[in-house]
Amino acid sequence: MRTRQYITKFIEMRSHLQGCALKLQTVKSHQAMAEAMQNTAKAMGKMNKAVNVPTITKMMAEFEKENARTDMMQEVMGDAIDDALEGEGTEEEEDRIVGQVLDEIGITFGEELPATAGLTVPTNGVAEGPTKVAAVAGGGGDDPALSELEARLNNLKR
Repeated sequence: MRTRQYITKFIEMRSHLQGCALKLQTVKSHQAMAEAMQNTAKAMGKMNKAVNVPTITKMMAEFEKENARTDMMQEVMGDAIDDALEGEGTEEEEDRIVGQVLDEIGITFGEELPATAGLTVPTNGVAEGPTKVAAVAGGGGDDPALSELEARLNNLKR
């Protein structure tokens, strides 16, 4: 019986010692962290003393000024090069290429929208009763897409 009690006491003492060791390790890590923070604060203080804010501000303003000057010079040089390299007839060639690209994708500038005779849109955005969309002038009634669009508009107004 006594041996069991001694074993139990030893187990309890061992767990207490392990708890103390863990607390000691935690305190050591806190101390190391505090020392690191102290060293960091000292280094930051030295950097603050070494940095001259007015000088840096002045340098930044000069850099900004020089950067703007460089941008203007680059723009002037680009315009001068464009003027020197620009040949006669390039505008017509550009129009021809743009027209060719637009023709390839099926867009032409010469097309006009069909006239909408009698089509009125309410200013408040709400139709004031069942109204029909007027037929497009010029015989556009054969177009199935237009007919479908008219039907959808009439359904929306109901």
